[in-house]
Amino acid sequence: MVFVVIVGIALLVIVAINILPMCSMHPLPSGKIEGTDMIAVKNRINNLFFIPSGEDWIVIDAGSDAKAVKQEMELMAIDGQRVKSVFLTHTDYDHVASVVLFPNAAIYMSGQEKQMIDGSVCRQLLKKNSLPALGDSNKIIYLQDNEVIDFGEHKVRIIWAAGHTKGSAMYAVDEKYLFTGDAFKARDGHIAVHPYTMDRKQAQETIYGIKGELHKYEKVFTAHYGVISVYGD
Repeated sequence: MVFVVIVGIALLVIVAINILPMCSMHPLPSGKIEGTDMIAVKNRINNLFFIPSGEDWIVIDAGSDAKAVKQEMELMAIDGQRVKSVFLTHTDYDHVASVVLFPNAAIYMSGQEKQMIDGSVCRQLLKKNSLPALGDSNKIIYLQDNEVIDFGEHKVRIIWAAGHTKGSAMYAVDEKYLFTGDAFKARDGHIAVHPYTMDRKQAQETIYGIKGELHKYEKVFTAHYGVISVYGD
């Protein structure tokens, strides 16, 4: 009987740790983002973002369910062949799945995130991150902090934001829009350490360093909490 109680308590703790944080996640609905020419795609509990660049697309993050993302893309007449660049904020499973839909895209990420997918660092216990099988035309490009990729029509600057994973990053697009990935969670105008973070101390240092900069951007897009426009301590 005692064993059963212990197992029950353990299961409740596991649920509390792994499931309850998802209840507070509210990504944007799929569709054009008001006041911009960008498109958000909702994939379960997070977003990926499509930014038009001439006849092509730049994509921020890649969701957790490639089949569902493909269906949303078809509804919005987005051709995966026209996606030429994918910027990953990090390599957790829920941010990488649909890279398989973009066979002509270069995959960009922080140089510090390489350790998360080359087998040298475990995400948790014995679990390691990985990318889906990429096409022959895909290539992975690792970026240094504050490095800028110039597409002519758009400029994308990477901002390292370690903590959630070893090489988590954010992206500033045209110094106008900021895509934060899982650098923090947002609720009631306040930002704090994101659930499932590897290094909470590092994440807190990252948040301390960036929260004073958020007001510089017209819109700040999170992966799981939509657009945030009010910031607290």
